[in-house]
Amino acid sequence: MRSGASASDSATGRASAIRRLAVALGYAAVLLVGSTSANAADIAISQAWSHEIPKGAKVAAGYLTIENRGDGPDRLLSASTPVAGKVAIHEMREVDGIMRMRPMSDGLTIPPNAKLVFAPGGSHLMFTELRSPFSDGEHVPVSLDFEKAGKITIYLEVGSIGAKGPQLGEGAVHSAAGGADPFFTHIHDGRVMANVTVSPGRSGPVEVLVQLEDAQEKPLTAEGLSVTLSSPDSRLAPITVSAERVASDTWRARMFVSEVGKLTLALEIAMTSREQIEVAAPILIE
Repeated sequence: MRSGASASDSATGRASAIRRLAVALGYAAVLLVGSTSANAADIAISQAWSHEIPKGAKVAAGYLTIENRGDGPDRLLSASTPVAGKVAIHEMREVDGIMRMRPMSDGLTIPPNAKLVFAPGGSHLMFTELRSPFSDGEHVPVSLDFEKAGKITIYLEVGSIGAKGPQLGEGAVHSAAGGADPFFTHIHDGRVMANVTVSPGRSGPVEVLVQLEDAQEKPLTAEGLSVTLSSPDSRLAPITVSAERVASDTWRARMFVSEVGKLTLALEIAMTSREQIEVAAPILIE
């Protein structure tokens, strides 16, 4: 009897230990899932948008607002989309009085209880190797990968060329009074990429700032650069201005624009005395 009781007690003990282990693992799983959900819930994405690009273009920009409602920092590590071969995180920063763009290979940190705003002329997502152009009215899926929150899928609302942001009611991105916001665009042809800012984006005297990069997003040096503005319907006679170099990869041109609406901005880039590259894109002047 004593031996049987001992065996029974031993079996009962093992069963009890297994139950305790199962309960402990269950609690651990609940804590793990709860932690992941809490981190994901701390990140709120709003005002995700882009604007249409002309057919044949291979680059586009995406804008959004990321709010970290948690008590600790999180980091946007990377982004991806099925409509582009590559998505890079770019930051605009003033260096020696000039706004310069640089890829953030390590991502961008969002401090606790703070917002990170991606906007034209500032930080943004850059889509290259597009498989199809962004068209007005469509919604582009983008997967954002955060260090703590994990993957979050959003949809960029695509507006017309010159769009200032999605019309989401209160809190949406709107143009400043008088259309004084700069117009920002990327121009890309496979050999050269130009980041172009037209300030202000309205008729009158404007400044066109051009930052050149090669296909690997590294600073590109050219021997000369000129900027031409024209209109598709020929209502505006082409205006061409030679740009001045302000840095090894950055050029500035000053022009007077008398027309409003959609115009074509063309760059003639002199790589050498014998090699000229011409790229163009539509812009909006208000």
